[in-house]
Amino acid sequence: MNFLNRFKYARDSYFITILIVAIVLMVNFIATRHFVRIDLTKNQFYAVSDASKTIMRELEDIVTVKVFFSEKLPPNLFAVRQYVNDILGELESYSRGSLLVDFLNPEDPNVRAEALELGIPEVQMNIVEKDKLEVKNGFLGVAVTYGDRTEILPVIQNVLNVEYDLVSAIKKVTTQNTPKIAFLTGHDEPELTQRAGVGQMRDTYALFKQALDRNYEVTPVNLQEGDLLSDQDTLLIAGSKDTFSDEEKYAIDQFLLSGRNVILFLDSIDVKPDLQAEAVDLNLSAMLEHYGVGIEEQFVLDQSNERASFSQGFMNFIVPYPFWVKAAHQYFDSENPIVAAMDFMVFPWTSPLNVFDREGVTATILVYTTPNAWLQPGPLFNLDPGSLQISSEQYQYPLAVLLEGEFTSFYDGDENWIDSSEEHYEKSADTGRLLLVGNSRFINDHFVNLYGQNMLFALNAVDFLTLDDSLIKIRSKSSFDFPLKELSARDRQIVKFAGVWLMPIAIVLFGIIRFVIRRRKPFSL
Repeated sequence: MNFLNRFKYARDSYFITILIVAIVLMVNFIATRHFVRIDLTKNQFYAVSDASKTIMRELEDIVTVKVFFSEKLPPNLFAVRQYVNDILGELESYSRGSLLVDFLNPEDPNVRAEALELGIPEVQMNIVEKDKLEVKNGFLGVAVTYGDRTEILPVIQNVLNVEYDLVSAIKKVTTQNTPKIAFLTGHDEPELTQRAGVGQMRDTYALFKQALDRNYEVTPVNLQEGDLLSDQDTLLIAGSKDTFSDEEKYAIDQFLLSGRNVILFLDSIDVKPDLQAEAVDLNLSAMLEHYGVGIEEQFVLDQSNERASFSQGFMNFIVPYPFWVKAAHQYFDSENPIVAAMDFMVFPWTSPLNVFDREGVTATILVYTTPNAWLQPGPLFNLDPGSLQISSEQYQYPLAVLLEGEFTSFYDGDENWIDSSEEHYEKSADTGRLLLVGNSRFINDHFVNLYGQNMLFALNAVDFLTLDDSLIKIRSKSSFDFPLKELSARDRQIVKFAGVWLMPIAIVLFGIIRFVIRRRKPFSL
């Protein structure tokens, strides 16, 4: 009897063990194909976005991702490697077999040679091993390959943009025709490739151009030298300071009416490094107003602003500067993907816009100032931070406007232009879109380094007009800001009083209550 009991006990134990192992294997099998993740962060930062899932499911052929991560990494990069592993595992699952991920060890000489040949560099890393600090070379790169097309992520050092970088690389290699951006030059615009040195205030767009190159074929176009706007999808005009000729304006007009997109980041007033300002005549005002929007020749100031650094003699001081307008999320168009997920933007020395009703054209104001904004008209502008006064006449002004619809030609009925053109559009051949911001400085290297959301807006605008909103949704997850709520003078006094006196008062009250309770207890030996 004892033997039979022991036999049954052993049999049941083995059966339960086998059953548990089978359940664990089945759960793991299911988990590799269906992820469940609870993410309580504001932007669902640690969860794969729906846009990424859609892009993965729509892959029509095999895309290979090769991960070149060294085994020995500094502690601060362990989380990066784990996150890359996790995100690629999820993307691979959602691709239903169309995404193949291969983790390679660069310690192998053949793997190392392949990484270098692909353009993934060795980077120096400080590694603490056996209580000794050693400087070693290692790899932190990823290569995405589809057919004969390859995109490289040379160095991955943080988790903020991993999902966006990976998915945008996959989207770029699988897109048959890379979208093309024409970046207009020839009007004293900022340089596109040479970055400003440390401490320099020279306007350059190198960082913006570098970000655009990830997903687009960006071509500088100089209409004065005979360059043509032919097969580009979007025309980007930013930072122009010299007058546009009629030939250039006609080319822009016909580009828009052909059903393509125009983005303008323009200043009506130029600000010199010594804070001297003068009006800029681009000869575009009449044409823009014909389409339905215009830039005023004055500055807008706002009580919602950023601090700016100024020097006086040997002294540097930082003060709130109303000319650096800080546009807040509650004054963005919550329905438009360009700005819907953004928190704020900073426009330095910007001008307000006017919107005009035009038949067949819909105007959407993407960004407003707060209601506590005012204007400084010209022709003499005082930008000195020490002499600014808040105006009693405060209103709300548009800062970014999107026009969509069927435009009519600015040169409609002008026989001189109609006869000289091989194909003249009097009306839009298809729905065209024009986006205007009365400021070009907000995307130069200096300001996108200070305010990353400025870059987010510019890239979102290009994506929305040229591609779709899928990349916008992914990018917005990794860009966020949690500004402190502005308090009134009364609220500040309450917070100050509570911080100074609340705790001492609470301790005194606790002592009094404790003393009274002890006095009421009967005394006993």
